[in-house]
Parts: sequence; structure tokens; C-alpha cells
Amino acid sequence: MFPEINKESSVLREPHESHKFNNMTLPIYELKISEKMNEDAEVDFIALVDEPAIKRDFLAFKDEFLEPNKGEHETDFIPRCIEYVIGEGKDPEQAAAICYSKWENRFAGEKVSIDYDDTLSTERGKELAKRLIAEGKDVYIISARQDVEGMLGVAESLGIPASKVFATGSNKAKIEKVQSLGIKKHYDNNAEVISALGSVGEKFAESYTDYPKEASENAKIALRWAEENGWGECGTPVGKARANQLANGEPISRETIARMAAFERHRQNSQKELGDGCGRLMWLAWGGDAGVEWASRKLQQIDKEMMSFRIMNEEKRIISGPLMLADELIYRNNDRMGEHYVKFSADTIKAIAIKFAKRKYHNHVNLMHDPDQKVKGVTMFESWIVDKERGIMPMKGFEGVADGSWFGSFYVENDNVWNEVKQGKYKGFSVEGLFDYDQPISAEENALKKIAELLNVTITN
Repeated sequence: MFPEINKESSVLREPHESHKFNNMTLPIYELKISEKMNEDAEVDFIALVDEPAIKRDFLAFKDEFLEPNKGEHETDFIPRCIEYVIGEGKDPEQAAAICYSKWENRFAGEKVSIDYDDTLSTERGKELAKRLIAEGKDVYIISARQDVEGMLGVAESLGIPASKVFATGSNKAKIEKVQSLGIKKHYDNNAEVISALGSVGEKFAESYTDYPKEASENAKIALRWAEENGWGECGTPVGKARANQLANGEPISRETIARMAAFERHRQNSQKELGDGCGRLMWLAWGGDAGVEWASRKLQQIDKEMMSFRIMNEEKRIISGPLMLADELIYRNNDRMGEHYVKFSADTIKAIAIKFAKRKYHNHVNLMHDPDQKVKGVTMFESWIVDKERGIMPMKGFEGVADGSWFGSFYVENDNVWNEVKQGKYKGFSVEGLFDYDQPISAEENALKKIAELLNVTITN
């Protein structure tokens, strides 16, 4: 899993971004290693830990533009956009409407495709197609079936024209069709197809129905109120679809759960009255207190299960998993820095992996970052960094991680460690080292710095 940061230096450098957390804007610090590759003070151990410090579905972003960045998730863009628009003088409800509209329009006309068997043929698949269509995407059905006859009825019910339904006859031909049509995202349940398509492939996700009954009841309240009074200017097609999903007890994906959890930013609307703007209505539509709180807990549970290392071969005692994930945010809170996030760039991860290999640290393993618990008989024998253009793919089940993420496999000869791994005592990897902070600086400080550079003078404290 993503690294616990066991040692952090006090070196402070260049400006970086910020990220919303529980209605607070927290700074993001990029952690870097020294450019001196022979320095011995860094990147010296990989620990087996019980609580790896990963939090999925966060991506770094740039503040300069009010448009979604490439690879940016909705749950990152919307808070950033709202903060910017409020700063331009709009009230929070106007800002939210503007930003959701920008998100939906960003993908208008983008080509996406869905496999049919065990994907679009399921109720979850149909809901996925409806959501994609509601977001303005140009949806195709591309299957390895021999003919289209069995798919046309579903296509018609979804409003997908027959001209966008393809039966290719094989997975190889399906991949070629996706590529020839310029599809930006293809949803499939076949791992080989996903791997061959690289970043275009998206694994058809598992769904969940264990959200609390109270969340469904809250969504029903929102729908009843809207039926009697109308939605007015409140809500987007996505938000209205979400209310219907929750009210009907339908399965929801991890992506949907992440969106529900991100709605925490609107908690200030939870105590408003219905009819007092859009806030209370949309809070209930997304499950209200019960739904948003459940989503936050569920997201952490799902990600912990997904991001733990895996016993790949019990007989051969092999465990594999991610060591570091590029541009993922890790929440931190300490006396010196307060609440903040840290992240590693793909370039920094590459430098760490090279340094680790050059020093032959393949057997430098400890337990829980405890220097007194160094263990023998646990050896890294595989190490790779994701680069989809070069054909270097992430592990199965981790298809969505960013290029530059670092994976590894370890052979566990140590009987005691192996038994504790099987018992679930250790669940993930954690790279240990000494890293420098890149600290955000204020706009005023940045302006003074630039002026100083222009005037070729030195500013002192």
C-alpha cells in the first residue's frame, strides 16, 4: 500500500496545492528525496504494516484553471471549482450549480463503450449506461459476441442507436474496435481486455447494497418533496439519479460511494429546512447524514481491502502489492505542520525505486517501522513501475492507478512472518525513508520572491 511516512525532514521548499477536507482547505506537500543518489539517510526499509496509509480516489490538481484537469476525479474537481467560484463572488448554491454543470459539460460527446455479457446485461451495467448518457457521453456497446441480435433490445431501451452496437466475434477484435473508434473509456469484466487497453480500460466494478435504511428514507423524502414542489434549479441529472438509486435500494459502485462521501463538503446544509434553497433537498437526495457518513466509512473499508498486499501463491509464499502510488494524497496531522496532505510524484517514486535497487535493499524489511523488528527471510524479487505506454501494467485489480506507481513481490521464507501474514496481522507494504517537504507559501510571499528574482536582490527574514 501507499507508504507510511516514518521519517520526515524539516526542509521546506516550493509552493504546492490545497485540498478540501471536512469543509477545511488543507495544504498539500509533495515529498521528495535528495538529488544526491549516494546519500545514505533515505529510503532504507520497506515495512510490513497493519494499517497502510492509503486513501484512494484523491488526485492532485492545479489551481490555475476552472476546468477539470486530465485524470481529475469529480470528487476533486467540484470542491476546487466551488471554492474558486465563491471567491469570484457567487453564493455557495450558485457555485455548486456552475461547477456541476462544468463537470457534466466537460465530458459531453466523449466516446465510451461497454461490453455486453456480465456487464451491460446486468442491472448494474444498465445503470452505468444510464449515468454515462445522463453525463452527456457518447455510449457504444462493443462485445465479443458473434452477432448483435441479442443486444439490440437493451440498446433500444437505453436510447443507444443500433449503429453504435458492435459484435466483433473475439476479444482481440473487440480491442481493435475500441481503439479504431477512438473510445476514451471502455468498461469490461475481462481482465485481459482491460490490461490490453491500458488506461482506456476500466474494470466493471463490484457493487454494494449495504447502505443504511435511513439513507434510502432520506432519498425518498427528497423525491416526494420534489414531486410535490418540483426540483426547480436544484440538482443535476446525476444527483437526481442518485436519489432514485438510494430510494429503490439499488446496487451502487465504489465510484458512487466516493461521490456520496465527497458530499460531506455540503454538511452545512444538513440543518436547513426544505424549501430554503437547494441545500437541504440535495443533502437528502444523496442520503443525508446516514448516507454520507456510511459512504465515508465504506470507502475506507473498500480501499483497505483493495490496496492490501495479496498472497499470490500460498505454496510458494509470495505476497504482492503496491509499494507507492503516484499522486495519491495521504492525510497527516502533527504538531509542527497541523492538518495537511502529502503525496509523491511519479518522478520521485522512480528515484526512490532506483535508489532502493542500487543499494541492494531487496531484503531490508522490518515490521511496523520498528528498527528493533528487522526480519530475515523476506526478500523482494520483483519490482516494477507502471508505464502503460511501455506495456508495463499494474497488478490485476489495480488497473486504475496512475503511471509511475510502484509495485513489488516478496518471497517470505520466515515462518513466523508468513503465519502472521496469513492471519491478517500485516496487510500492506510501507516504504520507509527520510523525505523533504515542499511547503505551500502564500501569494504575498510568492510575489515578493518573484520581485526579488527580477531585481536580483535577497530577501531576508
